[in-house]
Amino acid sequence: MGKRGMMALGGLWGLFFIGGPVFAYELPDTGQTTCYDGAGNVITCPSPGQPFYGQDAQYSGPQPSYKDNGNGTITDLNTGLMWQKGDSQNDSGGRTWQEALDYCAALTLPSGGYSDWRLPNRRELMSIVLYGQYNPSISTTYFPDCRSSYYWSGSTSAGYPGDAWYVNFANGGVGTSGKTGDRYVRCVRGGP
Repeated sequence: MGKRGMMALGGLWGLFFIGGPVFAYELPDTGQTTCYDGAGNVITCPSPGQPFYGQDAQYSGPQPSYKDNGNGTITDLNTGLMWQKGDSQNDSGGRTWQEALDYCAALTLPSGGYSDWRLPNRRELMSIVLYGQYNPSISTTYFPDCRSSYYWSGSTSAGYPGDAWYVNFANGGVGTSGKTGDRYVRCVRGGP
């Protein structure tokens, strides 16, 4: 390859790595397969130009895909994130936000022997929600002990620094609450 070809190839690689985030990925499909009208009634999914066209059920993305690593961890094959298979195994009341941060920072075995666990940010935690099911809204094949309850994210509320974001695995909802409240924990490792 000539000098010009090498420069062109280098330029393409530069665009690839500089032009977008290194950890870019396409979020998995939500699993929503039903269409609704304005009153919340189930309808046949409409065609382009018809009222209520463009609902989530009419679009598909990559299907959720996981690998059980056999060591207490699950790898999300879409995002590359590695998740703690079991949750915090704490008592039925959960942990405060600071306790959740500390729990993940101290986590090593049996979850694969890695020591770089952390509390997932809000979007990472939302990436494992299955919106087409509820109670719980997550793959129970890969996360069999997930409670239909609230799980902390590592994301602090921008408007209220005393609050942090959570994901409700009963229905996939998200919200914020005071960091002193008790929520469950599922730790993650890998780049955002």
